[in-house]
Amino acid sequence: MRKGTVKQFDSNSAYGFIEDDLTHSSYFVFYKSIKEEGYKKLNVGQRVRYQLAQGKKGLQCINVYVDHD
Repeated sequence: MRKGTVKQFDSNSAYGFIEDDLTHSSYFVFYKSIKEEGYKKLNVGQRVRYQLAQGKKGLQCINVYVDHD
């Protein structure tokens, strides 16, 4: 899995962006891709693990897990 940092996440709009550790590129993330229990949101600066998949407008994050370390 890839690792990155949440750069932006708007709970009202239910989407945001994650910056990849290796490429420093930012990728779109939709709240349905977050694999956590309960209310699905991400906080700016939070560390995450994820996979990339082709979306309608380019690569986006899927299977997003928050790093609890």
